Order: sequence, then C-alpha cells, then structure tokens
Amino acid sequence: MGFYIKKSITIGWLRINFSKSGIGFSFGPKGAKFAVGPKGTQVHAGRNGIYYRKSISKDKILSKIK
Repeated sequence: MGFYIKKSITIGWLRINFSKSGIGFSFGPKGAKFAVGPKGTQVHAGRNGIYYRKSISKDKILSKIK
C-alpha cells in the first residue's frame, strides 16, 4: 500500500473537503448532509443504501433568505 494525503478533515458535524477543483464544506447529522463547494450546493439524505441528492441553485437560496 502506498502513501496518500487525507482529502478531508472532520470537526464534529462539519467536514472540510479538499479536491483539485477547490475546497468544499459539508455538515449535518448521520443520514443527512448539506454541502457547499466549487461545484455548487447540494442536499444529501438517506440510509441503508437508499439515498436522495438534490442540487440547489444560488438563486433559490438567495430568494429564500430575502
């Protein structure tokens, strides 16, 4: 087995992910996650092999805040 560099750091519910495209953040309890990164914003949920993932546009997020 060769050497490798860990691509994420976990602090409680917050995970910082490192990739070639940039740095991303994800957080949430087991079974649910909200992720923000260079490829956009996503919501993940599921357990036991059944999962749901939805990409959210910045326009939808900003309209909910206002």
